[in-house]
Parts: sequence; structure tokens; C-alpha cells
Amino acid sequence: MATTANPEHVPTRHTASPSLAALRRLHAAAAVRIGFGLVWAIDASFKWLPAFIHGKTLSDELGKAAAIHTPVIHQWIQLWHDAGTADPGAFAVGTALVESCIALGMIFGVFTNLVFIGSAVFSFGIWSAAEGFHLPWTKPGITDLGPSVAYIFASLALFTAFAGATWSLDTRLRPALGRLAWLASPTAAEVAVRRSPGTARTT
Repeated sequence: MATTANPEHVPTRHTASPSLAALRRLHAAAAVRIGFGLVWAIDASFKWLPAFIHGKTLSDELGKAAAIHTPVIHQWIQLWHDAGTADPGAFAVGTALVESCIALGMIFGVFTNLVFIGSAVFSFGIWSAAEGFHLPWTKPGITDLGPSVAYIFASLALFTAFAGATWSLDTRLRPALGRLAWLASPTAAEVAVRRSPGTARTT
């Protein structure tokens, strides 16, 4: 005798509610996201200062290639030096705009999935080009790998922690994005479904 499943018992991403403990974790992640966004805002404010925005310091900031001769890495750093010094003003404005967008995206929780991944990629660009991977690692007095490497992992950690699921505009934007919903963080209810064992997921 054939039986049919009762649709009332089919779980969907809209029926789960996060537990109080899970909601607290999401709020904690959101608080870290906002704090990190404020750090990015401070970084961005420095980029809008006259010395940087007019491209006066770019030659020095992208000049690590002269001291780093490791194959491939030297060419990579030199590539960004050439790109930055070709039109210092435009490069500086572009950098300031990117950092400002990252800061606003994190603080207000807008397109946070895109912002977290973009922040990690951009931070890698800074670490590899402007900081030259902090090479050579054998130089006397070296104590760390450079500040930007921490930004990479902080951004990825916020992404994996669904830090845009609460206290963000993504909760309103995501339902209206359709196929582009992946740009925004899932809501707290969607996170609860993803983390519930044995729960069916819908696309």
C-alpha cells in the first residue's frame, strides 16, 4: 500500500527558529562584525587624507619590490607598483573607496557575504603587494607577518560565523535578491535550519 508524506512534516528553511544560545552566538558575531567595520572605517579615513588620496605616498607604500628578490613574488609586487604609480591619484581614490565600502558593508550589514570575501581578497592584496608578505622573514627584529594577514582570517571567520545574520540590513535585502541572495548573509532562521541535524534544505 503506497503512502504519501504529509507536507506539514517537511521542514523548510522558514519554519526553524534559532535557540536562545544560537541567537546569542549570532549577536556576538554581529557585534564583532560591527567592531571590525569600525576598524575598517578608521583605515578608510586615513586613505582620504591628502597625502594618500593625491598619490604622494604610493611609490613608497608599493615599493617593497626593491628589497624582495624572491621569484614570482618580486614580479607580483612590481606589477602593483607599476599599476599604482601609473596613475597614483586614481589608484588612491579606488583604494579609499574600496575600504569605505567594506567599512559600511560591515557596520550596516549590507551584502555581508560579498563584503567578507571581498575584504579577505583585498586584505590579501595589501599583505602581498603593499606589505610584500612582510618578507624577508629572516630579517633581524621581525616579530610578526604583518597586520593585514590578520584581516584575511578575521574576514573569513566572520563569513563562516554568519556574522551578517542579525543586526543587519541583509535580513531585509536577502528575500528580495532572488538568485543574488548569496551576496547577503542568510537570516538567523536559515542558519538554524542549516545547523539542525537531519533537516532538509531547500534551494
